[in-house]
Amino acid sequence: MRRGAAILVIACGLAGCGLSPFGHGGVDSMTTGSITPAATPEPQPVQPPAPTVVGSLAQSDWETIRTLAADRLAEAPNGDPLDWTNPDTGNEGTIAALADARIRTGGLSCRPIALTVSDVRGVRRYHGHACRSIDGSWQLFDMSADDQALL
Repeated sequence: MRRGAAILVIACGLAGCGLSPFGHGGVDSMTTGSITPAATPEPQPVQPPAPTVVGSLAQSDWETIRTLAADRLAEAPNGDPLDWTNPDTGNEGTIAALADARIRTGGLSCRPIALTVSDVRGVRRYHGHACRSIDGSWQLFDMSADDQALL
């Protein structure tokens, strides 16, 4: 009998407050502040996509620049600016080849260029490559703004 009573006392001691007549069903609902509740993260505002060089100009401006490159850039001396104007937007600027053409992968003949654009936002400068493909068509590649704040 003593042995059974001893086991009962030990079992009750290991059970903790859950079997105590003063317990609350094993759940203590009082907050003591010893454990900080998890913080709910603040929702982050959705950032608009960063502007791109292509998106900063009207498509018709790019077409005007590409057409000028196709017509006159192949023979233009390095550094001589060629003027362009887009009557649809009123924008204007210059394009100048910076070095002689080099053949790139895929058979493109490319010249590094400097481009200026003057519009209602002011004058902006870009650089990149004007490339002529084997079929004679011209495209502008690797265009980037000299000053990202001006996009």
